[in-house]
Amino acid sequence: MAESSLTVHEVYLHYLNSGGFFDEFEMDAYLHGLAPLPREERDCIARAVNELIDDLLARGAPHRRPRASYSRIA
Repeated sequence: MAESSLTVHEVYLHYLNSGGFFDEFEMDAYLHGLAPLPREERDCIARAVNELIDDLLARGAPHRRPRASYSRIA
């Protein structure tokens, strides 16, 4: 997110539109390592970040951005 200059609020709105369940405060706490989230919600956040990065690239962002990783299923 930092590399792409995405804000927590931007990601949160996209996360909600993608079916996310938790509120912005809980998502922010997770992103700062202060609270856990279920795997499905972590993956929903990763998907939101990656889709927003894809949007930046489609609008002509200067270089490829790092991607958010998804949970590993054990």
